[in-house]
Amino acid sequence: MEHEASYNLALVALSFGVAAIASLTALDLAGRVRASTGLAGHAWLVGGAFAMGTGIWSMHFIGMLAMEMTADVGYGVPLTVISLLAAIFSSALALAIVQAGRLSRFRLSVGALVMGLGVCLMHYVGMEAMQTEGALHYRWDLFLISVGIAVSAAAAALWLAFHLNPTHTRARSPIWQRGLAALIMAIGISGMHYTGMAAAIYPEGGMQPATGGLSTHQLAITVALVSTCIMLAAMMISLFDAHMSSRNARLADSLREANHELKNMVYRDALTQLPNRLLLEERLDALLDASQQAFAVFFVDLDRFKNVNDSMGHHVGDELIQQAAARLQAAVRDSDTVARVGGDEFMVVVESGAAPDIVTGLAKRIVSTLDKPFQVGNSVVSISSSVGISLYPDHGRDKHELMVHADAAMYCAKQMGRNNFQYFEPDMSSHAERRAQLERRLRLAIDNETLSLAYQPKVHVETGRITGVEALLRWDDEELGTVAPDEIIPLAEDSGLILAIGEWVLRTACRYAREWGREDGRPMPMAVNISAIQLNNRHFVDTVRQALADTGLPASCLELELTESALIQNPDHALETLTELRALGVVLSIDDFGTGYSNLAQLKRFPIDRLKIDRTFMTDAVTNLQDAAIVRAVVALARSLDLKVVAEGIESEEQLSLVRQLQSHEYQGYLYSRALPGDELRRLLADRRAVAGALGELQEG
Repeated sequence: MEHEASYNLALVALSFGVAAIASLTALDLAGRVRASTGLAGHAWLVGGAFAMGTGIWSMHFIGMLAMEMTADVGYGVPLTVISLLAAIFSSALALAIVQAGRLSRFRLSVGALVMGLGVCLMHYVGMEAMQTEGALHYRWDLFLISVGIAVSAAAAALWLAFHLNPTHTRARSPIWQRGLAALIMAIGISGMHYTGMAAAIYPEGGMQPATGGLSTHQLAITVALVSTCIMLAAMMISLFDAHMSSRNARLADSLREANHELKNMVYRDALTQLPNRLLLEERLDALLDASQQAFAVFFVDLDRFKNVNDSMGHHVGDELIQQAAARLQAAVRDSDTVARVGGDEFMVVVESGAAPDIVTGLAKRIVSTLDKPFQVGNSVVSISSSVGISLYPDHGRDKHELMVHADAAMYCAKQMGRNNFQYFEPDMSSHAERRAQLERRLRLAIDNETLSLAYQPKVHVETGRITGVEALLRWDDEELGTVAPDEIIPLAEDSGLILAIGEWVLRTACRYAREWGREDGRPMPMAVNISAIQLNNRHFVDTVRQALADTGLPASCLELELTESALIQNPDHALETLTELRALGVVLSIDDFGTGYSNLAQLKRFPIDRLKIDRTFMTDAVTNLQDAAIVRAVVALARSLDLKVVAEGIESEEQLSLVRQLQSHEYQGYLYSRALPGDELRRLLADRRAVAGALGELQEG
């Protein structure tokens, strides 16, 4: 006769709760197993299988204890242990299937069948562990339904574990998704169990009562607590491991980001984000190693950039560099590399298709795009560029040769008038080497104070008396010999040394004039040449003021000589600077007048005191009617503007006679004296005073 079973609803609810916790633990552990490799992966597989299997077995065990019998039922230990091992084995199989790669339909089907049968084995072996007087029988229809539920639940569990724990991302699925999936799995597991329980036919009066030990309720609660603790411990370990993995992942991301930033710092220019010289050289190395095709190296230098930087400030200079870099990138092709290799220097590597017409067209485009005015804030800035080009393999077979030869060609472009490009030619190497040697020695000369000044007298046309002197830079180098000023000044301007040299010249000349004043009883008027870069420097007036204060020379004894080109580069700034200098009492003059682009009408804007007629006009003024007419016009216009006129390059009595006829005020030239070192000038002046004194005595006698 069949025994009709009834259930304790509290224990049924407890079994479902354990099933839900077991399902949630299974999903979480599946994620750990999928995310781990090597020894860690095997450890998670073993530990996860134990925790998951214990949880599922506990649910089944509590479910069996929930069945109310006429007496407390005993359970055989061997079969109970076998049922637990079956649960652990099934769990291990499930985790192993999830761990390995893609979950195909075939793997899902086979895995669901094997795992479902394993769960059924656990359940029905556990049922057989019940101690009864007779054998248990089953209804085949419900038995087959329970097997179907077990296989379906296993398939759902595998699918959910796989899709909620993808390997291509570190992100964990949302908790609500895992919670909902755990409930679905719990329903499947519970459904299989209670369907299997319903399929059992119990012999009437055939149960063997348990003797001693825990009651059914106490045993159920104990099993639930132990298994839940095991599952929660596994879940907590999993969560901690996930936290540490996430933390390590964040640290790894931070490290990668820091490495990326460090690489950018090492290989990228901070201002323009273009490749720097280091990255450019690496790309040249790679290009030389990987290909024997022709390519070109461009050296691009912004003309007179230092003038802009010094006169308008570094913030304007930085913005100008950024805009120039953007224009360069827009001018070249995507396959070309643009790098910033210096303050206002760029290099372009034309990596492919370096045919002559392509290279020439690209060079023209670069020169043209950089020649257009730049809008920097409220200012419009005009510059140009000089471009040098070297070709591989014609002009060099390694990166050093190609870069040096492109640099040499660039300086040739500057000598050709700037705002153009030049291809490298063999004789340019000597010019580049000469310039590099000059710059190196000039820096040493500044540091060691081995530069010197010579002084050329200015003479009053009518009286023949010396009215002052002009300080002229001289450089005698032990390696290079005597270097002409025409070679020193352009080099100093291009290399940025002109400010240091100019300040040294100003202070030295003022100091000499003051010392002469102490010896002679009156200060010596001193004229000093000023470059455009000095004039456009924001601190130039302060430099002059400080030099006068330090040396004690009266401002009226200092004359600053400026070229026309220096005034027209930035007329508004020049006017402001000259006005401040005039307020100090400094005398201002235009040097080499007539060789620039200005005129006397334009010069009316500036507080100028004197004009110096360039020697190129005076040389042939005696014999060339056109030059004589120019000199007469300049003198007449200057006198109409109440400007004093100084004639340069007077080397003959005929030239001096012309100057007297034109009523010029002063002259300079070899007719009176060449530029002399300070000691020689002192002796010259002493001799002239002695002669003048003797003549005076004769006249009195």
